[in-house]
Amino acid sequence: MDLYQGKWELLPEETTGFDEFTDAIGVTVQNREAFRKVAYVVEYTKDGDSWTAKVEVVGSNEPKEYSWTPGVEFEYEGLDGMKMKSTIRWDGSACQEEHASVTGKWTSVRTVEGDSMTLTSESKGKSMVQKFKRV
Repeated sequence: MDLYQGKWELLPEETTGFDEFTDAIGVTVQNREAFRKVAYVVEYTKDGDSWTAKVEVVGSNEPKEYSWTPGVEFEYEGLDGMKMKSTIRWDGSACQEEHASVTGKWTSVRTVEGDSMTLTSESKGKSMVQKFKRV
């Protein structure tokens, strides 16, 4: 899991399945259009068994920070202000994530190869793939 430490920039132009997936998890059309344009950098750090993700949205001066322990459910506020509950586990080769909000539930798998990270999220048979590069 140490491969995830560091800063990662979302490459929005490489996202596939965005509309289908966001529809499956109940994102409103208005929020969908706002999310489509969001560019951000996320930095993962580890302190003992605890992890922190600091998300900096391009054009915003207020980063969001989330902390968790693998395998333990935690609650946080998403970039859109929506409350969510998540559990993140490590299976030896990938981060397995379970997420739930008032609009829906979904799973995500996060893998790293060198300086590339792939996030594949699925809900109700619809999937979205997002790519990140290490910065």
